[in-house]
Amino acid sequence: MQTKANVTPKLQPTSVSKPKHGQAIRLVSTSTMPRDEWLQIRNQGIGASDAAAAVGLNPYQSQLELWMIKTGRMLPTPMPKADEGRSPLHWGQALEPLVARHYSEATGRRVRRVNAVLQHPDSDKAWMLANLDYAVAKDSDVQILECKTAGEFGARLWRDGVPDYIQCQVQHQLAVTGEQAADVAVLICGQEFRTYRVERNSELIDALIVLERQFWDLVETDTPPSADGSESARKAL
Repeated sequence: MQTKANVTPKLQPTSVSKPKHGQAIRLVSTSTMPRDEWLQIRNQGIGASDAAAAVGLNPYQSQLELWMIKTGRMLPTPMPKADEGRSPLHWGQALEPLVARHYSEATGRRVRRVNAVLQHPDSDKAWMLANLDYAVAKDSDVQILECKTAGEFGARLWRDGVPDYIQCQVQHQLAVTGEQAADVAVLICGQEFRTYRVERNSELIDALIVLERQFWDLVETDTPPSADGSESARKAL
């Protein structure tokens, strides 16, 4: 196992005058930020897309792999090049604006991109970070839009609704922002569009915070979690 890399200094919020998203602190703008710098900031806490892996519920990433990334021992999966047409990551990014546009047309709701890293306002939860795909403008029923795509393999995880690992991601977003609901819009196999409403679940959020804090303690004390026998853990080792 590799030794720990240098830890990035902790950031402070860029400006209190910039718009907030619910209760969240707008830690830093990402509109012109290089990916490498964005990844360094993400390593200063647990982001929404990290939440499921942090609590052991991500089918694609183990706790050990996430710990290796957060402690600087392993680099995150690089973004695919534009000519790598078989990459799910590539198509997920390419199709995200189309999914958001179709959602807006289908529901009549206006959405806007959120180009910022958000931080939980409580000092004892400052390690809770979030990047939102889109905010839903001026709507009392729903405030966040999370866009997803699923191919032939991933579609099976959506048979019974929003998969657990996405539920963790969205509840983490709701925890950081203090908002009450999010819509998850997913394009299945490039042709079936679905929208799911995820309401804030305070009991689930409380449980997530406990488990995520336990994981973050492992990061801060440089204590590796146990390997779980997954391919992700094997890769990390």
